[in-house]
Amino acid sequence: MQPVNSFSCLLRLKAQYLRGRTAFVPLRRRKRKRRHCMETLLHELDGILEELLKQWNVAGMSVALVKDGRLLDARGYGKRDLEKDLPMTGSTMMPIGSITKSFTALALGMLADEGKLDWDKPVRTYIPWLKLMDPVTAERVTVRDLLCHRTGIPRYDLQVAFCALEDRKAQIETFQYLQPSADFRTVLQYSNQMVTIAGYLVEVLSGQSWESFVKERIFDKLGMERTDFEMASLAKYDDTSKGYVFTGTGQAESGYMHLGALAPAGGIVSCASDMARYALFQLGDGTWEGTRLISRENLNMMHTRQMIGSPYFWSFEELQSADYGLCWFTDIYRGKKMVSHGGNTNGFSSQLTLLPESGFGLVALSNATSSFSVNVLSNLLSDKVLGVREIPDWNARYQEIFTGMMNGALEGMKQRAEARIPDTSPSHPLSEYCGSFSNPGFGSFSIEEKDGALTGKWNGFDALFTHYHYDCYDMTLPFMNAVLPVRFESGADGHIHSLSVPVEPTPGIDPVVFIKN
Repeated sequence: MQPVNSFSCLLRLKAQYLRGRTAFVPLRRRKRKRRHCMETLLHELDGILEELLKQWNVAGMSVALVKDGRLLDARGYGKRDLEKDLPMTGSTMMPIGSITKSFTALALGMLADEGKLDWDKPVRTYIPWLKLMDPVTAERVTVRDLLCHRTGIPRYDLQVAFCALEDRKAQIETFQYLQPSADFRTVLQYSNQMVTIAGYLVEVLSGQSWESFVKERIFDKLGMERTDFEMASLAKYDDTSKGYVFTGTGQAESGYMHLGALAPAGGIVSCASDMARYALFQLGDGTWEGTRLISRENLNMMHTRQMIGSPYFWSFEELQSADYGLCWFTDIYRGKKMVSHGGNTNGFSSQLTLLPESGFGLVALSNATSSFSVNVLSNLLSDKVLGVREIPDWNARYQEIFTGMMNGALEGMKQRAEARIPDTSPSHPLSEYCGSFSNPGFGSFSIEEKDGALTGKWNGFDALFTHYHYDCYDMTLPFMNAVLPVRFESGADGHIHSLSVPVEPTPGIDPVVFIKN
């Protein structure tokens, strides 16, 4: 595993997978055995969660389990508000992060059923003004390409975190400045921005906003009464959770991430009991309480491999295939199928796992930043449902991955410290580095001198500059606890002309240049 910085570690954790085999037994015995298995699992759940929250320093988690068309239970563990000592419940609302993407895909599937969308026609058929940096991709990219992440454009998480606009069309116009790192349709590269285009397409085809369509056609139909959009909506509800990040010594409240126009990729807030309804629907045939919401064909297609991804994040020996459907991870574990998706946003981590052949679904919503705890729970409970006799120590496995990522980040910091040339000074007076620097895809920096140092804002978010050497600085972004190496550059006239920022860590991507106004 190649070293990554700590910010990448936090942003690049996504969904996991699993499954298992059992020998044939007569149907009646099999049903009785499965019922006993689920009763045992529910009995063990409290102990499992108590240990899990302790192992991963998680303040609270809300969990729901479904099986064979019914809700088994929705429970809360730990705290949703540490300061007020409020308990987490099965109805506690919080962000579900990237699980939102599957709602966007579902909405488009409904429109495909109505004959308004062809999965394999170019997006320009519907959005003729679409521009991407690679003109061939812009001309040929289809809705299927957007939803299975094969456009060649990497994550650009910093644009999501710091450059969200309110106008969806204006946001999509910034995507033409995202440099691709791979050829079109060659590799799986997760992209919130491409799913945002898909969300905008819902608006173009339906005449409704993405939010209105999803609420009317999905939330309301499934009876998801405690599900809404964006963190600001939580003020309307009781029983909501704060988000936390573990500092190493204790829990600190995290700032909420406002996605604005990027909401189709991660903007839904919900609770475990509501998401259990969604899990039951996804495990079904496209109907809900006798009413068809989507064709069985389109629902199944979303759960079917569209892009090869193995190995996408990491490899486990039990995992034969790790691929991607339409906004779902579609994996094979112990020879069986698993459909899942995770979500990570500032202060929260989530996981929705479906085992279609077992009729089982798990929802886990936690108030911990990018926590592996939800992945551990998914793998552990899935193994129990599948009757795996020798269950691996999933805590230890994920702890090993986490430790490796942190060690990689620390090694990167060490190498940067060793490469610093001591006793150098900026080439210009600090006043020369002050002013406004802008880029059409990533907004603007406003920088000023304060107490003999540089400080500023990136699109309203604090940015602190620590001198590294010469005209290079370490820029700290407190909102995401990110530190980036930046460089000021002079123009032909000798004055400070631009600020260069490596906004995307994928190899081959050039730093983004902000021009001084």
